[in-house]
Amino acid sequence: MKRIVRAFSTPAARTSAFYYFGNFFLSFSRYLFHLVLLRLLVPSEYGEFLSYLSLLYLLSIPTGTVANVVTKFVSEFKGKGDSTSVNQFFYYLLKIISPVTIILGSLLILFSGPLAGLFKAHSMAFIILGVSVFISLFQTIINSYIIAFQKFIFQTVVGFVGVLLTIFFSVVFIKLGMGATGAVLGQLLAGTISSLILFLSIRQSIIPRVIQKNKSKFNLAGFTGYSFIFALGTASLISTDILMVRALFNSHISGIYSSLSILGRMILFGLTPLSALVLPIASHRHAQNTNTKTIFVKLGVVILSFGTIGASIFSFFPVPIITLLSGASYLEASPLLSFFAFSMAFLAFSQFILTYLMATGQPQANIFLLTATILQPVAIYFFRYSFESAVKANFALQFILFFSLTVFVYSQRLPKAKHI
Repeated sequence: MKRIVRAFSTPAARTSAFYYFGNFFLSFSRYLFHLVLLRLLVPSEYGEFLSYLSLLYLLSIPTGTVANVVTKFVSEFKGKGDSTSVNQFFYYLLKIISPVTIILGSLLILFSGPLAGLFKAHSMAFIILGVSVFISLFQTIINSYIIAFQKFIFQTVVGFVGVLLTIFFSVVFIKLGMGATGAVLGQLLAGTISSLILFLSIRQSIIPRVIQKNKSKFNLAGFTGYSFIFALGTASLISTDILMVRALFNSHISGIYSSLSILGRMILFGLTPLSALVLPIASHRHAQNTNTKTIFVKLGVVILSFGTIGASIFSFFPVPIITLLSGASYLEASPLLSFFAFSMAFLAFSQFILTYLMATGQPQANIFLLTATILQPVAIYFFRYSFESAVKANFALQFILFFSLTVFVYSQRLPKAKHI
């Protein structure tokens, strides 16, 4: 008992606990934004907004790849006390990733008209999304540096500020008659302000740029490839289904599906902060050649427990939860809420396992994630004539992914990963 008390009374444990619970409530406060939109927008309009958001997730895959790369490598640089590499890595990333984001953002603006027709939406929103792609690279790098520096408390506080700004701007724009497009613009403005605040806290490590005759060389090839698969899979598995349903079903069904998805993501994003702790802490310990197995065991038990409890509550009380959080307009979705809740719990478990394996030199497990990513749109298209079947197919896919990763981890016998 004394060992348990000592374990949870260390500075690292207290900081981690604050980070988790702070981000848990931060994730919930972000859902207040969606709950406000559910009240302000009819199902078809909310389905339109979540389609915008889902497309943005997919377009952010390159920057999502950068997030994992930055967190892992900057954590290792910090662990080794290599401040020069911390500085130069920032400018290196901007140089190699900026062309990709510029191309993606420009294409989104260029094809805003056809995309608006495909997803039954407004072209102006896609132009705004194109602009946001340009900004997202800077936001991603800054947020990843903050995590690598383990400034968890500051990041959480700024996150709350960002949520308040998002709600404020979005409500104002919606009241001005901009509808779902106004919500997209509100998110963009609030995210930009929050990222600038975060940048100020690390500017001493970034500015001025360190110039050396022999520039540091960063070997990112192997890890970056698997990090791309991780970013692709995690973004796609919560976005592709939204876009597929938007395109294959009517606008009302799209809105109902989107409401189920956003409620299910309360489970996913409630657990994500715990998974986010794994990469910087495990990578930092690995750089110091210390054991990382205890991180997996302790955080794994917590994630499994919290996820199961949360998904069970959603399953036992679907009608009260939908009535309270979404409104009576979405009650027809109540019989399917349990499938979404457990789908997102399984995805959270899978993300945790993959993050640990990536931090400890076993990123090849992302092949399981890539397989699920490819199969998801195929499954939804196959069941396009039945809304309920499409939901259940997605649930089955998430369970199979989690089960496969669990078997993989067991087969590896949880090595201490003192090599990469």
